[in-house]
Amino acid sequence: MVRPWVDVGSVGTLTLNRLERFMGSKELGRLVRPGTFFDFTRYRPNMRLVDGKRMVKIPNSIIRYAITEDGPDYLFLHLMEPHSNSEEYNDAVLELLTRMGVTSYVSIGSMYDSVPHTRPLAVSGSLKGWDTVPNLGGFTPSRSNYEGPTSMIGQIAQMAQDSGMATLSLMVRLPLYLQLDNDFSGSARVVEILSPLYGLGDASAERELGKQQYSQIAPALMKDPQLAGLVKRLEAEWDEKNGGPPEVSSEESAE
Repeated sequence: MVRPWVDVGSVGTLTLNRLERFMGSKELGRLVRPGTFFDFTRYRPNMRLVDGKRMVKIPNSIIRYAITEDGPDYLFLHLMEPHSNSEEYNDAVLELLTRMGVTSYVSIGSMYDSVPHTRPLAVSGSLKGWDTVPNLGGFTPSRSNYEGPTSMIGQIAQMAQDSGMATLSLMVRLPLYLQLDNDFSGSARVVEILSPLYGLGDASAERELGKQQYSQIAPALMKDPQLAGLVKRLEAEWDEKNGGPPEVSSEESAE
């Protein structure tokens, strides 16, 4: 997960935290001198009071791990986008993955797009180098046609693939006009996809939080005629692309 470039709505953060809680992760390490890579006028340190004493929390990239009894072990990479020495940063991440014997590298994230909050959130991605196609709950990654600025961190997936690791990327599209600090609908969409792969169970908790978020925000948004018109146009585009509006379950229609 790369913050903040492709972690809008904190979807990557929320999903990674869910995985870490589920697997009982512990911290493996963090950068000793993060200022080598990060500009602290852009990533601001935070002043906090701990037992009446002022402490400065410095932004950092953190690696956590989880060991399982009957399956593979995991590394969780909370990577911040570097402002300098990016090549050295990427090389260090790849060296860590190689030394730890990582066999698959999965990146999750989110970005804003022209999509309506009233329709299922689209996810793009890619799947490369797997001996057998992983179970993603029926989801098939479709390659994005995006061209333009990106993060140097995106190079790590290519480096991992070149080193013989299987790779999977998932990028959720969130409504541009909402821009929530924590978008639980986006997180629910990723958890739904990853659940069969990691045995997470269903994403009902995140899905319910997401529904509550959107339902609380929608009435205020629809009072703006221009925004209401935009949502209608985005709905029409989604319906045309997907063969009509999504079916409403009996449970949802009763709510």
